[in-house]
Amino acid sequence: MPHPTAVRITDAALEVLGAGGLHALSHTRVDATAGLPTGSTSNHFRTRAALVTATVARLREIDAENYQARLAAGLPASLDELADAYAAFVDDATGPSRARTVARYVIFIQGVVEPALLEQLNADRRLLADWTAAALTAVGAPAGIASTLLAAVEGLILHRLTDFTTGPAGPDVRRLVTGLTGRGEHHP
Repeated sequence: MPHPTAVRITDAALEVLGAGGLHALSHTRVDATAGLPTGSTSNHFRTRAALVTATVARLREIDAENYQARLAAGLPASLDELADAYAAFVDDATGPSRARTVARYVIFIQGVVEPALLEQLNADRRLLADWTAAALTAVGAPAGIASTLLAAVEGLILHRLTDFTTGPAGPDVRRLVTGLTGRGEHHP
C-alpha cells in the first residue's frame, strides 16, 4: 500500500493537472494543493518525471477501484441499463470527477510524445473496452461495437468538458447506444 502522504500528493497532482494542465505541475504547487509543507512533494518524488509517473500510477489505482466496483455491480440486463451506466459515467467524469478527467486527457496528450504514459493508460482503456464488449454481449448486442461506443462516449465527455455540449448525458448516451446497436429505445 502506498504511503498516505504519497497518495495525498498524487491526488493533489491530479487536481493541479486538472485545473492548470501539465505546465502548471510543480512540486511547490502540489505541496500547496495538498496542504503540505514546502518540500514534501520533492521528498517523495525527486523529479517532475517521477511525480508524473506516480500520478499516472495513482490514476490507474483509482481506475482499478472504479473498475472493480463496476464488476461487482454486474453486467447490465438491458440496453437501457447499459445506457444508464454510461450516462452516469459521463455525468461523473464531467461533474464530480471533472478535474481527474481533465488530468487524464492532459496525460493522454502528453503521451503522444511520451508513449510510456499511453501504454499505462491504454491498459485501463482495454479493461473498459472488455467490460463494454461483455456488457453488449450480455444484452444481445454485437461486442464489436465496444471500441466505437467508447470513442463516442469519450467524444461526448470532451464536448461536455469544453462546454460544447451541456445538460444531462442520458439522452445523448441513449442515442449512441441505440444508434450503434441498431435497436430502438426500450428494447432489450
